[in-house]
Amino acid sequence: MKLKNIVLVVLITGTLLPVVAQDGIQNRRFINEVYQIDEYIKRLDQGVNYADTDSYTGTPYNHPSYLPGNVYKNNGLLATDVALRYNAMADEIEIKESLTTSDDDAKVLTKSPDIYVKINTDIYVFVPYKGGIEGGGYFHVLYEGEKYDLFKKPSKKFTPEKKATTSITRDTPAKFSDRPVYYIVTKEGKFYELPASKSKKLKVFAENRNAVKDYVSSNGLDLNNENDLIRVIKYYDGIGK
Repeated sequence: MKLKNIVLVVLITGTLLPVVAQDGIQNRRFINEVYQIDEYIKRLDQGVNYADTDSYTGTPYNHPSYLPGNVYKNNGLLATDVALRYNAMADEIEIKESLTTSDDDAKVLTKSPDIYVKINTDIYVFVPYKGGIEGGGYFHVLYEGEKYDLFKKPSKKFTPEKKATTSITRDTPAKFSDRPVYYIVTKEGKFYELPASKSKKLKVFAENRNAVKDYVSSNGLDLNNENDLIRVIKYYDGIGK
């Protein structure tokens, strides 16, 4: 895995170096070093207790449970086989020593362009805004090409619960719905947001719009389907090689 430089942002470049943290003791030492000063995790938002999963549908996380993963800094693997979870509502990476560690002992990973995580096979990088941490956010790297990358900004729409207004209606629980936003990222670091509309998505491909449109049509692809979109970006990345 190698991530290219982003304008105003230095992500991670090069191939991975040997593991720095090999055992639990090293992992604990690392985790203690990368906690934010504010260790509070936003597990309560919009009046919903995230631990009470019966009170809502969907999930505020990338996955409702912690998953095994690794943490990297620059070209080095700092912690291996820790437990990670991305809190999309708070835009935070929650980390704990292992999957068996109590959730109450989880902390927030420091936000830094030098640090990225791999949760199972999903890679999340932190991209600052105008060179600063404030306003920046985490992106899920879906594809890394020679000329273009495809980033996904996980986002959630929250719908509060609705109490029944009559005896024949039912309470409607709160709901978290996925509302991801996708970006084509150039090697110069320019982000191009892909609109929600399929037809408007094609406009982002500019002079290669017709070629991409023909590729989508001939292969029966749906630009609003994530896997199909990855195929299209791979094709787009190869145009002109």
